[in-house]
Amino acid sequence: MSVLRWPTVKPLLLLLCLSLLVAACSRIGLAYRNLDWLVPWRLNDYLSLDQQQQAWLKPRLQAHLQWHCSAELPRYIDWLHTTESVLAQAQPDSTQLLEQFAQFDGALKRISVEITPTAIKLLQGLSEQQVSEFYAAVDEDNLEDRQDFLDPPLATQISERRERMQERLRPWLGRLNHAQTEHIAAWANGLGEQNRLWLDNRQLWQTQLRKTLAERDSADFAEQLTRLLQQRERFYSDEYRASYGRSRQALARLFSQLLSSSDKAQRERLSHRLRDLRRDLAEQQCNAS
Repeated sequence: MSVLRWPTVKPLLLLLCLSLLVAACSRIGLAYRNLDWLVPWRLNDYLSLDQQQQAWLKPRLQAHLQWHCSAELPRYIDWLHTTESVLAQAQPDSTQLLEQFAQFDGALKRISVEITPTAIKLLQGLSEQQVSEFYAAVDEDNLEDRQDFLDPPLATQISERRERMQERLRPWLGRLNHAQTEHIAAWANGLGEQNRLWLDNRQLWQTQLRKTLAERDSADFAEQLTRLLQQRERFYSDEYRASYGRSRQALARLFSQLLSSSDKAQRERLSHRLRDLRRDLAEQQCNAS
């Protein structure tokens, strides 16, 4: 799966998350072909939609998935091809990797724009009980994430961050050498209190979402929710905004270091995996509109 962690909490945006993240999954064909039931199934963790809401959502979900298949998958294929070329270099420049990250962000933004009208209508029609259930599910997610990522001492957070990165990289590079594990350790340590910054900033976004949902009958609800979904960076805290840029640069630097210290077998393994992903994406057939 993807090395990048997509923060939980935008439940309606599971239309976004699942559609995009399967592009980093080794079983992409199976996952992509089943998004039409995976998304509603996951959405049920946050909202209990009645039959009328489910019937309303189904064709809109199908339209989003059709758009994603026809408009976004070709972009992903091009992105993977470019990424493969960048990673094939003996020592890829971190600025090239940052550009690949920026294109990843662009994909998220396009999907956010695509699903915003559906999110507005669906959230606008929620009952008070459904909103309460939604908040309860979000609070449960927050509690679990804080227990997992923030309650442990900082040294443990850093150690677990290092272990997660190593685990995510092994399918792509195989067994990591000593230099690579050292680079990962330095990267994990350099992020410091990133867990706290990430979770605090997410809470800030959620607070604004709750305020917006409380006024979902107001004339400017659509405008407010559109900003929340499509311009999430506007709601970053100053501390998180500064750390976000640094963490991106640190990740690009780490990938550059990992590749520069890789051997021939690792590079061949990575290239093979990327080609397989590209092939799997190209084999997906979009239904006729």
